[in-house]
Amino acid sequence: MIVAVWSVSYLPFSVLWALGGPAYPFDASRTGAGNTLLDPLPAAAGGAVLAVAALVAGVVAVLAGRGPLNRAPAVVAVAVGAGLAVLLPDVRIMMTAGYLPVMLVAALAGQAEFSMIATMLTWPSVNLLILMAVGVSLMLLGTRALIAGGGRPGSGAGALRVGQYATAVAVAVPVVYAVTRFGWLLGVPVGISDQFLAYIAEITPIGAGLSTLGLIGAVLTVGLVRPWGEIWPRWAPFLRGRPIPARLPAYSALAVSLPITSAGLMYVRKKLTGEQVGPAGANTELGAWLPEMLWPLWGAALAVAALSYLSRRRHLVHARRP
Repeated sequence: MIVAVWSVSYLPFSVLWALGGPAYPFDASRTGAGNTLLDPLPAAAGGAVLAVAALVAGVVAVLAGRGPLNRAPAVVAVAVGAGLAVLLPDVRIMMTAGYLPVMLVAALAGQAEFSMIATMLTWPSVNLLILMAVGVSLMLLGTRALIAGGGRPGSGAGALRVGQYATAVAVAVPVVYAVTRFGWLLGVPVGISDQFLAYIAEITPIGAGLSTLGLIGAVLTVGLVRPWGEIWPRWAPFLRGRPIPARLPAYSALAVSLPITSAGLMYVRKKLTGEQVGPAGANTELGAWLPEMLWPLWGAALAVAALSYLSRRRHLVHARRP
């Protein structure tokens, strides 16, 4: 439904944007806040790309409505979905999901202006959220068809082993990021100079707040390979002892992995092209840009850990059946 509605609505708008129509949600080669793959392109090219994506999504939606997708359209759905949800966006989705609650708390505490929150909810940012939602829907359509055609799940022990390695990576990266940001908050110039720390002193609470969310996520990630990630622990009221629905932690981890990966890929692109990463002068400060370069690894590891968890839980269900 999401894919079909998006295709029908975005296809005419994309054609309109390609012809120079209003409300084009990307920068179109202008100097703006956007850092997506479409921002450097003229509106004609960007609109054409969106039109093709909407057309392909519409075809996939029609085929899915007639029955299970065959392998070829399933692969196309996954590829187009990954492009919309992972490759195309920039850091704004992660800023909206991660910084918004942090900024709200900071504003309530008098440490930030409420007007800064409004800057995260612009049409270009909302458009990226829409594209990611559609991309995720396409990826789910394709992945379900591919899994259904792949027969029984593999070894539960093998899935656990892969999940353990992936979980270790998915926990280590946010910890590294948190070490730098909490160090800055405490006045310790981890990976940066004293001068740069003084320059960014006012925004260090925001970085520490985002790090806190990352650490909470890291703790939850451990549950993908621990018993308490399968059975509600004793301290959980009303739920203790009951099985945790496998899709709840798996899909939650997958949803988080997408903006992390897309934001990290944006930072990598900017670094490789010599563009500014973060506040002015950050490019020369190792601690200010290196942790973000690890975000694609973090996102990929989190996705692998989630899929391994889901595969292992499915294997256990099959193993219990006579």
